[in-house]
Amino acid sequence: MNKKRDYFPPEGILKTGDIYFLLYHMYKHSISGMLTIETEDYEKQLVIEDRKIVFAASTLEEDAFGKHLLKHKIIDRATYEKTSQYMTTQKVRFGRALIELGYLSYEQIWTWILDHLKTIVFSFFDIETGKYRLLPEHESDIENIVLDMDIIDVIVEGIRRFKAEEFLANEFAEIQHLYVNNARIPAQMKLKPYETHVFDLVKRHPDLKDILKCSELLEFDTLRYLYLFLIVEAISTKRGVQEPDSPSLVEDAVGANAFASFEEALRHYNMKYELIYKVLSKEIGPISLSLLLKAIEDIMENLPSYLQKIQFTPDGRIDEDMVLKLVWYHDFNRTIGNFLRGLEEILYTEIYTVRRHLGVEYEQQVLKWINGIGN
Repeated sequence: MNKKRDYFPPEGILKTGDIYFLLYHMYKHSISGMLTIETEDYEKQLVIEDRKIVFAASTLEEDAFGKHLLKHKIIDRATYEKTSQYMTTQKVRFGRALIELGYLSYEQIWTWILDHLKTIVFSFFDIETGKYRLLPEHESDIENIVLDMDIIDVIVEGIRRFKAEEFLANEFAEIQHLYVNNARIPAQMKLKPYETHVFDLVKRHPDLKDILKCSELLEFDTLRYLYLFLIVEAISTKRGVQEPDSPSLVEDAVGANAFASFEEALRHYNMKYELIYKVLSKEIGPISLSLLLKAIEDIMENLPSYLQKIQFTPDGRIDEDMVLKLVWYHDFNRTIGNFLRGLEEILYTEIYTVRRHLGVEYEQQVLKWINGIGN
């Protein structure tokens, strides 16, 4: 890229594209607090807790809640004016005024406040330049209606809306090659098939010209998603870069010296796979095994050869006999590291399957349970 974006001090200047890297920086280093961006005309704020955006605010008049409702024709101008007057005289918020005047229901208020907050969140990606500050303390407890937006999901959606073609062309002007840096990151993201297609091209064609030539997407859209994968460190402009110290869905992998045999290691992970399957099957039934197999098929080429033909037993465990027959002739001390990385890859994918089909709350509960197994 044209400049290095792997470190952000507590305050500084943001330019086009920097907001993506800053948010990823906060995600990667588990930074919670308030992010404020100030321009000549306005100030906007994001409140972040535990890698989630929970609140957003803006001083722009056009970003006010009432204007948001007007724009979406939820209220008309007469209702807006009357509510604004009532809000001023009674010293209450616009949403509260709407309820007290009987214009909107609680359900409508909740729905549209959340929609309003999300609109402010994504407006951050339109800021071309401004001063930013990271403050560790905030007062989110005074807000009753809050967001629960995963930072990575927000970055992905922001890139989908990114329209700065000239900027991206300049960013990639001096790049000739791209290499896979961390193959498991895209598997954990909520990507569409054509977005994953771009990442798969990097695995097959490190030459940028070949990637653009072979892509089913238009050139700008291909560059847009390559930019996304650079932001989250899934790919790199340098060959042989070590996998970044990015946050894992689970605790650090168990050390290779924790097991005396392949069988012992596989049984350890099988307990976790079985737990995940039980959670899925309880909520969505027998189709759970098919969902897990399909998810693992998508990452199969990233796994060691002896884990590429796995089968599940009815309780969601990997068939141990099959795997042990394939791995028995490998030297344990030389192979156990890759063996464990493959099992971790499968584990990451299964956890993402829980999140995708059951939601974040189930994912977090599963994480608590499996991180306690064998520890």
